Amino acid sequence: MYSFEDLTADLDELAAKGAKKFVVGRSVFGRELWGIFKGGTDGPQLLIQGAMHAREWATAKLCVRLFDLYDGEAGLWCVPMTDPDGAMLAQFGVSSAPPEYAERLIRINGGSEDFSLWKANGNAVDLNVNFNALWGTGASNVFEPSPSDYVGQYALSEPESRALALFTLKIAPEATVSMHARGEVIYGGFGCYDPLPELARSIADGCGYPLLRAEGSAGGYKDWFIATTAKLGLTVEVGSNDTPYDRLDSQIEELVARTRGILPALAAYYTE
Repeated sequence: MYSFEDLTADLDELAAKGAKKFVVGRSVFGRELWGIFKGGTDGPQLLIQGAMHAREWATAKLCVRLFDLYDGEAGLWCVPMTDPDGAMLAQFGVSSAPPEYAERLIRINGGSEDFSLWKANGNAVDLNVNFNALWGTGASNVFEPSPSDYVGQYALSEPESRALALFTLKIAPEATVSMHARGEVIYGGFGCYDPLPELARSIADGCGYPLLRAEGSAGGYKDWFIATTAKLGLTVEVGSNDTPYDRLDSQIEELVARTRGILPALAAYYTE
């Protein structure tokens, strides 16, 4: 397990080593959306984020490890757990939510108290289809609260997606990296935009992952970033499809080894 409390403790350790810990926003249930930063603010900036999907909570730990290993010249911003409420639901069930939410969440979850495959936030909105990038037109979108794929009432309806979007615009990174699971693939480009395809291909090759376009995708953070800025955004899907989500944590060293070159490669490109 990698709980919200584990994340907070790890970020405190990084802050003790000189990184800057801060709050990007708050979740539906009031948890902090923690951020961490190191490097200078005068030159190029990079942003990495994880755990936007509840059941992919292991990517928060992966982001923290990649942040700690990074020593590039570009400033690095990290939002490791974009969906803390969902991540806690997936790990600990409705006992992690305020009592007044429990009955509704169980009902939306088909009457089950097993939330290990829950993908959404505390409002049962899938944050990675809640961004303003052809919102509501994705092939898998649903239009009512659901454990996964519900687009929300409108684009950026959720406090978590709003906070991440506003924060991204504030720091204006040259590139963003979103850590997801599973599939061992990197997705780049969106619609008619395909920023820096050679760089994206080089990064994918370095991980040993194919670089693909996500056909039928819309409303994702990567999609929004590319459409808004025309800059490079990558979605990195770690772990094989036959690995249960709750086993990814036990493979963290392998996942770090596969992906640790992404941030240095981006930093080198933007600072050379």
